[in-house]
Amino acid sequence: MKHLLNFENLEKKELEKLIDETLKTGNNNIKKINSYSLLKFDEGSTRTRLSFLLAAKKSGIEIAETNDFISAKSKGEDLQHEVETYKALGVEILVIRTKENNLSDYENISNLGVISAGFGNSSHPTQALIDISTLEKFQKLDKNIPVTYVGDLRHSRVFASGRELLGKLGFKIGVYTSDELLPNDLTNLHIYNSWEEVVSETGAIELLRVQKERIKDIQEFNFEDYTKKFQISKKILDKSPDDLIVLHPMPINVGVEISEEAALHNKFKFKEQLQLAIGSRIVSYKYVLDLI
Repeated sequence: MKHLLNFENLEKKELEKLIDETLKTGNNNIKKINSYSLLKFDEGSTRTRLSFLLAAKKSGIEIAETNDFISAKSKGEDLQHEVETYKALGVEILVIRTKENNLSDYENISNLGVISAGFGNSSHPTQALIDISTLEKFQKLDKNIPVTYVGDLRHSRVFASGRELLGKLGFKIGVYTSDELLPNDLTNLHIYNSWEEVVSETGAIELLRVQKERIKDIQEFNFEDYTKKFQISKKILDKSPDDLIVLHPMPINVGVEISEEAALHNKFKFKEQLQLAIGSRIVSYKYVLDLI
């Protein structure tokens, strides 16, 4: 059993294989996998949870679900005994989504493959596989042209994993946001100062929502000012190069990071991202079972 908590211990060839498999894995003729998986989602989720469920069903994996609200954690049970219970009951894969950043608590678990479906603001590897696979599908991965993230980079696990994956593959990363939403570590990031710079120097943009639930003193955040400066509009997209594409991991806050008109623009490719969601999760199941 292996874990997919981040990309730290994966080599470039392994990462390229995961992307290739994500692009090749469709909804039909999927080889069945005899395994048992537990989904433990302690945070709300629509697309991630549903795609993990559907990926399991299409792969023949039996699924059970739990969360902290219905588990014995409320009675004081620790992680070690929780995990031992899962293994004793025949669970082979644990898919977990949590507001915590405690990846290290899961790294040394044996005889159980653990997949991050989102840890705090630090890890969301299967979403990164979706995003970078989408860029590959649209031929937007170029060693000389940055992929640019726009939005709440400081609190985004999508950015954290996307940055890690793109960096290990050797691609440049651009960022455009307010000073208060820049990540603490700016190493190897190209900081843009205007939409004009972004659309003229990048071929693909990934929008990120403002993480209201993770920002301290959110009441003091100036959404009007943020929207005025960093919202992508139809006007911006209309003036951008014809081959520019815009991605978004969702959920989308229309009226904040993107205008209503821009959300309907043909350069906005979030639906194409969604089409790779099941493939990414099937690949993650296969990876932790050592089938890739």
